[in-house]
Amino acid sequence: MTRVLTFNSHETYIHNLARVGYPMDVVCDLPGHHLIGWDHRMRPLPNNARVIGLSEALTLGSSYDCIVGHTLTDLLAVKAIVGPRRVLVFHSSLAGRAAQEKSAVDPEAFRSAVERYLSLTGATTVMISPMKAASWGLPAVIIPGAVDAEAYGPWRGEVASGLRVANHVTAKAAFLDWELHQQSFGEDCPCRLVGENPDMPGVEPAPGWARLKELFASHRFFVHTANPKYEDGYNLASLEAMATGMPIVCSKSSSCPIEDGVSGIVSNDPGELREGAQRLLSDFALAQRMGEAAREVAIEEFPIASFTNAWRHVIEGAAICEAPPPPCEVAPHRE
Repeated sequence: MTRVLTFNSHETYIHNLARVGYPMDVVCDLPGHHLIGWDHRMRPLPNNARVIGLSEALTLGSSYDCIVGHTLTDLLAVKAIVGPRRVLVFHSSLAGRAAQEKSAVDPEAFRSAVERYLSLTGATTVMISPMKAASWGLPAVIIPGAVDAEAYGPWRGEVASGLRVANHVTAKAAFLDWELHQQSFGEDCPCRLVGENPDMPGVEPAPGWARLKELFASHRFFVHTANPKYEDGYNLASLEAMATGMPIVCSKSSSCPIEDGVSGIVSNDPGELREGAQRLLSDFALAQRMGEAAREVAIEEFPIASFTNAWRHVIEGAAICEAPPPPCEVAPHRE
């Protein structure tokens, strides 16, 4: 049977990736993650996956059929392994990577270096969204994030508060458009933050997946703001919220899957976001209708079956990289 080697960049994504069904080893001792090992608070370790160290991966080397890296560092760490197909997943936009790493290297020069590496190694490129693909301008297989709607809900919404799931907010403030978030929510329009944020007193990640799903089910609406120069108008947490049946209150961008007034509240104006969120707090029936519409979007546009089928093609070497889409038009953004 096909064997896969990958690296723990994000438990939620790896948990979804494991649904392809192949035996999967996950290297969990490289730097750059918030802990060494598998964070069981985020997701349980899939039955077909096991945690290993880099030294064991190098020893097993040629027994793998495919190596899936989530950064260049991942693939460079196993460059001594000869034989398996290689895949590089791009989770960040080019502009987002440059801003986050504050690198002195010109982004275009870095992009060209990555392109040369991909050409030399024959690695398949996977982008997690059309926006990310357009930002890099590289031929790629686009596999958007996905959610298994059957694993979430039903939504109840009895807690009169918004909910946001985000890690390391302080470091990612520019990416998350945290200023918009702070201007939109407060005492008169509460929003609970959940995630790995050690510099924020009282803010903690959910202790497990079951508890996280309960938070989605109990809170009135979900919040997602992001700077469209760097990020998509959704992430995996917002897809989970949509699958639960939560209405979404979010910033505007070309990649936002939410329709204003139908499946949620969409605006880059803090006053409009706050007013819309307050309507959801005062009108339960409205929140329910919008949440049902958001759930339908998750089911129709982000099905887990499409994700796993696309990944099987990539892992088996049957996927074909296509030319990148043109750069996305981003919605007007407050500077």
